[in-house]
Amino acid sequence: MTKPHFPLEPSTLSELLTSRAQSEGDRLAFAEGDARLTYRELYDEASAIASGFVANGIRPGDRVALSLHAGLAFIRVFWALQLVGAVTCALNPYTPPASVLRRAMRVRPRLLVTHDEALANEARAANLETTLLADLPRSADPLPPNGVTPEDVAVLQTTSGTSGEPRAAMIRQRNIMVCVDGAITALGFSKHDVLVSWVPPWHDLGLIRFVIGTVYFGAACHIIQPAIQTIPEWMQTIGRVGGTITGAPDFAYRLAARLVDPKTVDLSSLRDATNGGEPVRLSTIESFERAFNAPGVMKPGYGLAEATLGVTCRRPDQPTRTDARGNVSNGIALPTIELRIDAEPGEPGEIVVGGPLVFAGYFEAEEATNAVLRDGELYTGDIGQLDADGHLYVLGRKRAMLKRGGAVLAPRELEEAAQRVDGVKIAMAVGVTSEFATEEIVVAVEIDEKEDVQRIAREVAESVRATLGFAPERVLAMKRNSLPRTYNGKLRHDALRTALLNGTLASAILH
Repeated sequence: MTKPHFPLEPSTLSELLTSRAQSEGDRLAFAEGDARLTYRELYDEASAIASGFVANGIRPGDRVALSLHAGLAFIRVFWALQLVGAVTCALNPYTPPASVLRRAMRVRPRLLVTHDEALANEARAANLETTLLADLPRSADPLPPNGVTPEDVAVLQTTSGTSGEPRAAMIRQRNIMVCVDGAITALGFSKHDVLVSWVPPWHDLGLIRFVIGTVYFGAACHIIQPAIQTIPEWMQTIGRVGGTITGAPDFAYRLAARLVDPKTVDLSSLRDATNGGEPVRLSTIESFERAFNAPGVMKPGYGLAEATLGVTCRRPDQPTRTDARGNVSNGIALPTIELRIDAEPGEPGEIVVGGPLVFAGYFEAEEATNAVLRDGELYTGDIGQLDADGHLYVLGRKRAMLKRGGAVLAPRELEEAAQRVDGVKIAMAVGVTSEFATEEIVVAVEIDEKEDVQRIAREVAESVRATLGFAPERVLAMKRNSLPRTYNGKLRHDALRTALLNGTLASAILH
């Protein structure tokens, strides 16, 4: 695979943008609707913003929090801060201002940049220096050298929060450069690709693959605002611009197959639809590829913020593979990744990752860092299994695994069975300790309130029994959008378990 051409081989993100503007200045870099930025325009506009930051006291190594919508404004500000040599921390602007402020304060930023006046007022009241997007200073002064090295931290990536409050993973410059280079080696990405981004830039897939990877590949990226209601626009944009690469968590593809009329879109140009960020379901792959006549485009992968982005992915020449229990292969290890399972050969165990993509630790959280980083290896907290060909099957979070009769089960196995029942929108399976100190398996399903609750509960139990040989102790029919999720849509099994134990779900249960 041909590597991207640079006048000087970059080793940091600021060098990357500078080199790309020199080598591909007139090429389209990013688009949002009808608005366009070439690489030269991106560099010029980011440089002016960067000079304004420097004039206002931002220095290399300063932490700057961003609470901005996805789009060209985010792109300009992010790359401006990289030219300065600052460390960015992107936060979800759709969470309440108090939550954004609490998460921002955890990284003790020198500055918060936001478009939200309410958030800006709360931040200033908390003595956090804040700049509104509309008030960003600009300057024509030349930028001083930032002195950034490959070992310096480039971004603080907030974790998904599936096990609690998100932490800030420290990702070095070299972690990112190795990661995006691996996408070229393993997946064949190039400047001829057209990326369509629906994943938000405060998610590691959105930031590393689409905001940074686009510039590394020298490709063009079209940005769609991330929301359930924009899923049809996402699919339509792929067809309109000839998109070749996209990416999203499993639930987004599942919804696309339900919400989008295949007659209104043409996905014939698409060759890589990365599916990651949560357990990948075979039913999602089959329904999406069948609905849009796009065989083989879905590429399951496994990754996490603490490994910069990706750990494994399915290669372009590999078909979809499942194990005997229906778990989908997430592919083989990416270049430079050292992957093993902390268990006897062939048995499931904790996924352990080594190599240059492993992060530098959590920001100001030594105890949490030491819990996952041991002798240079990352203990992910996820349970998985490797087959004889090195394909990884991810079963779930260690604390989410279910136990029955001495056997360990992945929640996905029950959830897939439950979702085959007509009327079930989404399912979630957890184990709850009963009054007899045994674990009861509970399957909670979201349905429309007009559905027959008794029918669905009965058919879910029957579907699980037909698939796994036993029925769950309880099936709960829930109102739509009542199952606990993270800010980016991942199901929170721990939170559901806690809510069941505390009895706080009563108002959401349909009878």
